[in-house]
Amino acid sequence: MSETISGIQLTAAGEEALDHAARLLAGVEGGVEKAVRRAAGKAAARLRRANVQAVRERYAISAANIRENENVQVSYSYDGGVQAYVRFSGARIPLFRFDGAAPRQPAQDAGRRVPVQTGAGWRLMAPGLPASGHVLKATAPYQFAGAFVARMPSGHTGIFERTGGRTANGRDEIQELYGPSVPQMLGSQTVAETLAREAMGDFAQDLDRAVLAILSGY
Repeated sequence: MSETISGIQLTAAGEEALDHAARLLAGVEGGVEKAVRRAAGKAAARLRRANVQAVRERYAISAANIRENENVQVSYSYDGGVQAYVRFSGARIPLFRFDGAAPRQPAQDAGRRVPVQTGAGWRLMAPGLPASGHVLKATAPYQFAGAFVARMPSGHTGIFERTGGRTANGRDEIQELYGPSVPQMLGSQTVAETLAREAMGDFAQDLDRAVLAILSGY
C-alpha cells in the first residue's frame, strides 16, 4: 500500500550555535556530526510523542497502533547553521486497529448459510458476523453490511469485504477496509509544520547537551 508523505524544511539551530559546537569539539573527530545526530534524535522523539497526542485528540486509536504505522524522520544539513528536514510518512491504517472494531476475533453467524466461491467450487458456508468500526472519537462504531473480520494465512487480522470479483484461483475476491494514515490524521500541512517547529524548539539546547556529553566521554 502506498504511503502518504509530507515534508517540512526549517532551521533547527543557527550558525552561531553550530560554530560554538564546532569550536568545543575541534579536537574530537566527527564530533559535530555526532552531536547534531544526537540532538536530531531527541527532536525526533519529541515529535513522535507530539504526533501521537495530536492524532489521539480526534481519532479513536491507541498510541501503540499509531506508532506502529507512523514514520517520522529528521535529516539535516549544514548551511548557515543546522537545516533540518522533517519527513512524515505512513500507509493507511487497517480499520481493525482503531478502537471500537468488532468482533475482536473472526466469528461466524452459525444460523445462516451463504454461497461462497472457493477453489473447489461453490459451497454454502456460515458468513462472518457483520463487522463494526470507526475512526473518529466523536462517532459511534458503524456496522458495515457485508464486512467481516478475518485472519489471513500470514496471521494478519482485519476487517474485509467481498468485491464481487474473483481471484486468479477462482475464489471470492476480498479487500481490507482502512482508515486514514497518520499524515492524513494530522489534518493539514499547517498542523504538521506546527508540530515540527515545536519539536525543534529546543534543538539548540539539545545540541549543547550533546556537546557536553561527548566532551565528558559519553
